[in-house]
Amino acid sequence: MKENPQVLNQKGFITKVRNILVYDYDYIFMKLFSRIYFFKSVFLFFSRLTSTDNFDTVNSPVSSAVELLEGATVSEIVSDLSRNGCSAKIRLSKESLSHILNFADKTRCYAYGNPKKGFYLSEKGDCEKTLKKNILLAKYLNFQNEDVFRDFINSPLLKSIAREYLGSSAKNIATQLWWTFPAEVDVMTRSKAAHFFHRDVDAWGFVKFFFYLTDVGPGDGPHVYVKRSHKPFILGQIFKEKLRINRHLDASIGQRFGNDAVFPFFGKSGAGIAADTFGFHKGESPERRSRLMMCAVYATKNYGVQEYAVNPKDLASYAE
Repeated sequence: MKENPQVLNQKGFITKVRNILVYDYDYIFMKLFSRIYFFKSVFLFFSRLTSTDNFDTVNSPVSSAVELLEGATVSEIVSDLSRNGCSAKIRLSKESLSHILNFADKTRCYAYGNPKKGFYLSEKGDCEKTLKKNILLAKYLNFQNEDVFRDFINSPLLKSIAREYLGSSAKNIATQLWWTFPAEVDVMTRSKAAHFFHRDVDAWGFVKFFFYLTDVGPGDGPHVYVKRSHKPFILGQIFKEKLRINRHLDASIGQRFGNDAVFPFFGKSGAGIAADTFGFHKGESPERRSRLMMCAVYATKNYGVQEYAVNPKDLASYAE
């Protein structure tokens, strides 16, 4: 199927007006201006002037849910983030990984994040029949207060990396957990699932930590990052991106940054990557095996739009 960028990036006037009315003006101001790297870099310069923690140990006495790879340090990861926009030198502990996988297997996820379309993994086929479409994406909702995630959410290692990179105001604002399945879906569905290159504009300063909970190789929907795309020149943003946050095709990204800069992240279950997702990135649509991923979002301010949480009364099974 031919992928038309004009189709991918349709949003509409009504949607934009609704967003302005729904969110506070601070959020709108951030969304409009933090997409311009010059303004973003000025903010981060002053944010980073504040003191940060010094945390270069492999394990924490408070939480061992997240670990550094052997020989890696926080300073090295922050240097990677500054230079390339990403660093693959963290991982989940085996114990934490085992507990989270057990939780995911016994808990409902929700097709496309719809709280009325909950299903257990064993029910996926029946859910698709009821929906009359394939499920590409399914989110876990309202899981953040479960004991199994406590150490991960409170990880001093992730907090230390975020604060050294963003400044001392950085904090965990969201924890996300979702499945991506091999599925025959249309281009717009893939676009909404962030399976085309794009930039995130979640705060003036933010960094995300992605962890594979299943093995991910070629064909399994890897996270793909474009190295050194997180510090764009203003002319490139004006003339190539037109200062908009759109979806971009592989060919245009390769032509602009070079194919060598496009980094698909493969790894065993537990493997992690820190990424400044203001840089171009995407999730590939799986073709072979399903992918379970978890993400911790750290930012200088919480605008309340990142957490996978809804009113518990709204949760329901697809069969209800």
